[in-house]
Amino acid sequence: MMRKIVIIALMALMPTIGFCQNNQQTRHTWTCTRITTSDYESYVFSKEFYVDFKIDNEESRYTPSNSDVDKAEKIIRKKIACINQDHDNQESCPLIDENLKKYKRQYIGFTDVYGAKILWVNFVWDPQLDSKIDNEITTVEGGCSRYFHLKINLDTQKIYDLTVNEPGEVKYIQKVHKRRRIRY
Repeated sequence: MMRKIVIIALMALMPTIGFCQNNQQTRHTWTCTRITTSDYESYVFSKEFYVDFKIDNEESRYTPSNSDVDKAEKIIRKKIACINQDHDNQESCPLIDENLKKYKRQYIGFTDVYGAKILWVNFVWDPQLDSKIDNEITTVEGGCSRYFHLKINLDTQKIYDLTVNEPGEVKYIQKVHKRRRIRY
């Protein structure tokens, strides 16, 4: 019971434990770095941040740099329309490639067994999740194109595994931290 109280107290203090560093609109906290430009707002989670999933051929985790995010954003702007040409789960919802500036992004970095840098990018267009976006990976069911994720191989500049939420009522999925990691 005492352990639960300590964990709850630490979780309540999380937002105040971090530190901020104003460096061209970059804010660092103990969990992530916020990068803001005129084109995007992103949250880069450190390699130490626990995630409950793996990618294919994962070797390890790494913390993406500002230049990794900038490179990824250029690849996304250039290639998203092509990979999204079928408009899956966007029939009566906004089209992803026409609304990129409206999404906040969450970046998780991986390296694969070949040494390539792979970024898993989560896109969220929901002001109700603003309080969570910098301290946990946001997961919801429903909501169609307001929520999607994809992977980018920075070395080959390939975007793959675009996954757009299905239409329907939005249901936030509370994270339960487990030791087992699932593969996306």
